[in-house]
Amino acid sequence: MANNDSKPSSLHMLQGIFFLIAFVVTILIISTDKNLQTDFGLVKPYFYHWYGLLTTGILSLIGGIVLIVKHDKMLEKVGVAGSAIIAIFLVADIATYSTTHWFPSAGAMANYLFGVTFDKAYASPGTYIPGLYDLLFAVYIVTLIIGIFAVRKK
Repeated sequence: MANNDSKPSSLHMLQGIFFLIAFVVTILIISTDKNLQTDFGLVKPYFYHWYGLLTTGILSLIGGIVLIVKHDKMLEKVGVAGSAIIAIFLVADIATYSTTHWFPSAGAMANYLFGVTFDKAYASPGTYIPGLYDLLFAVYIVTLIIGIFAVRKK
């Protein structure tokens, strides 16, 4: 008798694809946000928040490839947990505002990360593209939702 887990579902593939999209958005952020790279000019060559985001991007790349190549309910569950943990990590990053040496409050850092308009207060010494962090967070939430549906599908 054939095992239904051996056939990839469209939700399973979509979960993997969204992890790959998260990787692309992450690479776009870490390659364009000069403030993230240098802690607003205080650190060279890269600030540790940059490495944290790079790590989540690499995990997303690996997870996306594995989910697309190998269909397994356990991997779908790991994908659900992983996307939830990374989404929480992205929001929890706000609590580290004091380590940046730039933001006077958690609210100011949240505005920088999740603001969708360019704020001139953060234009110097580096550039950034507003809205990318929002997009990354949304991609992980969509990945989480797709993963939940994939796990629940019989």
